[in-house]
Amino acid sequence: MAPLLEVKNLQTQFKSKDGVVKAVDDVSFHIDRGETLGVVGESGSGKSVTAMSILRLVQHPGKIVGGQVLFEGRDLLKLNENEMRKVRGKEIAMIFQDPMTSLNPVLTVGRQLSEPLVTHMGLTRDQALKESVDLLKMVGIPNAAERIKNYPHHFSGGMRQRVMIAMALACRPKLVIADEPTTALDVTIQAQILELLEKLQAETGTSVMIITHALGVVAGMADRINVMYAGHIVETASSDELFENPRHPYTMGLLKSIPRLDEARKGRLVPIQGSPPDLLDLPKGCPFVSRCEYAHPESETILPQLRQVPSVSDGNRSEHWIACHSEVKMGDPPKRAAQEVA
Repeated sequence: MAPLLEVKNLQTQFKSKDGVVKAVDDVSFHIDRGETLGVVGESGSGKSVTAMSILRLVQHPGKIVGGQVLFEGRDLLKLNENEMRKVRGKEIAMIFQDPMTSLNPVLTVGRQLSEPLVTHMGLTRDQALKESVDLLKMVGIPNAAERIKNYPHHFSGGMRQRVMIAMALACRPKLVIADEPTTALDVTIQAQILELLEKLQAETGTSVMIITHALGVVAGMADRINVMYAGHIVETASSDELFENPRHPYTMGLLKSIPRLDEARKGRLVPIQGSPPDLLDLPKGCPFVSRCEYAHPESETILPQLRQVPSVSDGNRSEHWIACHSEVKMGDPPKRAAQEVA
């Protein structure tokens, strides 16, 4: 069966007086129907720009300069703006990072929930308000009939995020893109929001692309995970495979820098040395080379392409791809000293 969404060789750039920032550089991936795809990486790795590019929400001076975004076989990059408006919200919806700035502060929550229902579903204003009450109930907001009259500032951060989820699911989209849906929320509310997303996905069959900088957020939620670094996908595998058998040095570094509940405590957490590269002045070869403890001689001059490697979680059947010249596994000793990498 063809994937619901297929991104091919996507390139998004931002022009500045200092040069061109290749925020998303030749990125390809797919999302199947009913699947949850996790996209992880440090700030500035290209996660959010990838999502904004899919919905063609990249603002000037940013520009999509190449690639395809195939949604059910249609290339979204070739649609005109009126055709694209029919896709946004109805077929692909997005949950943005900060609900306080994403919700309009001068409109009631009911008015904002009603708008996509009137625009995309053809409901009357009264019908849309009634449906909005049901949506708030669905995401666990009590006294929904009264709360639709409230403004965003009347809600807590967790409640505002629930409103954003209700708005995203209002038109029963086939794909929901959740961009850092737990940002600025405490850990208890984070868990509730993630559980809610899982529950609603199971009920509606919606595909989900969840973007985060924390591997722990997607550990038990995502079916597959893409790891991004400096505008590239450097590793992609099933969730079980990625945590059991990480193969890219960057992914291994991420895992070594966070506490693991599935392993015995063996010592101190190990941060990744150095800083992300300047996107205006990327190295000729691997963008991770200056921080990598396992750098191969070719890493300095040749940009590695994604290649398939053997997987261990299900007997070589799952697809596991890395963009790396080296053949390393978790626990292998580094090939060069930490002070050389810093």
